[in-house]
Amino acid sequence: MVADKIYVDASQPATLRHAGGSVECPTLHEAVIAWRALPDKDRHQATIQVLGGPLYTADEIDRLYHEPKPQ
Repeated sequence: MVADKIYVDASQPATLRHAGGSVECPTLHEAVIAWRALPDKDRHQATIQVLGGPLYTADEIDRLYHEPKPQ
């Protein structure tokens, strides 16, 4: 089963949190790139917090999609 995409505004500032600490990123897009660069053991436990917005778990991060949602 393919999980549904989560449509986001990738230009929002976000914080990547993982076992090694946290990284403030100027955009959600950059936070996702940093998350993908983590070792598997850290990536599965990591989260991304959008400034003033939602917290995404590892399962959700992999489903983030930054194109406009189709009508």
